[in-house]
Amino acid sequence: MVAEEQGKAIAAVKQHVQIEIFAWLTRFVGGDGGGRRFFTEEFTAGDTLEEVVRGLTRRFPELDHVLWDGDDGQLGASVEIIVNDAFLGLSHSLNTGVNDGDRITLLPAWDGG
Repeated sequence: MVAEEQGKAIAAVKQHVQIEIFAWLTRFVGGDGGGRRFFTEEFTAGDTLEEVVRGLTRRFPELDHVLWDGDDGQLGASVEIIVNDAFLGLSHSLNTGVNDGDRITLLPAWDGG
């Protein structure tokens, strides 16, 4: 019983990640559409990348509409997510757990030539 309670206590300890938002995405989080904005997000051990990012987008509904596809709720094509300098899909997915101190970047996708 003691080990179970200790496990629950460890899981309940809040951890933090830094989320950095660039360029035109900043206008959806109180910025001017340029530069970058930083947020510290609190999460519980075991939370996934998607859960942490959705926590931020719940506070910023306009960002939520830009980031997530309205039809299927999946990540849209207009934003890249980078975790600790690695693009989503290289070493992690939205279902990957996050760690205390991770750096998450929301970077607008760039088109053109």
